[in-house]
Amino acid sequence: MDRREFLGACLCTLADSAFERVSARSPIRRVAGIEIPGTHLAQAAEDLSRSACPPFLFNHSMRTYLFGVLHARHHKQEIDSEIVFVASSLHDLGLLPAYEVKGTPFEADSADAARSLARGNGGSVEEGQRISDAIIFHDMRWAFVSQQSTEVIAVAAGAAADVVGPDPEIFREQDVSAVLGAFPRLKFKTEFNRLISGHCNRMPGSQNGTWLDNYCRRITSGASDGGETGAAINNAPFEE
Repeated sequence: MDRREFLGACLCTLADSAFERVSARSPIRRVAGIEIPGTHLAQAAEDLSRSACPPFLFNHSMRTYLFGVLHARHHKQEIDSEIVFVASSLHDLGLLPAYEVKGTPFEADSADAARSLARGNGGSVEEGQRISDAIIFHDMRWAFVSQQSTEVIAVAAGAAADVVGPDPEIFREQDVSAVLGAFPRLKFKTEFNRLISGHCNRMPGSQNGTWLDNYCRRITSGASDGGETGAAINNAPFEE
């Protein structure tokens, strides 16, 4: 079964009892056997993500966390779920106008915002740095990511699974169905491309040398698509 067939099967089983739907602030929140952290810092990160991000991006952040934990469990890697959750919740904030800083890539802006939130909500300097590292590395080449902490690996793997598609050898069909059912994609491909394009036009040159470098160069030069990066998003084995 290839990835597209795998995701198709998952979408057909969304009504299955394998997942438990998540509601904000519910006392026990679990998806595919994974608990959504409820610490003060985790809740502050979730609240910021929910208030700052459009719904499709908030859902992407939650799926990033869940896929990241599933990836870690498959590889039997111990992770700090609070660190992974906070980083996942806030990893794309820098794509939003309110968090952009002229001349710096969105990854750095996201990391700075997350570090500030952590320090303002009882997190230590070390915790803030671990969260920042997970965000900075989340879209770098796997050769670099794989040499980092398990929290960095989890966030990167979770984001990749949601953007380009989960590897069926790692993610079980029923777990993917649970994640998609709890946090629907909400036309993610279309909306994410629109978000990135807007960021590129507002912040020309800020993504040089990053995952969005080629995408932004094309968009700001008048191209109609984001090249290889755009194709990777659009060709993910999800319907939307």
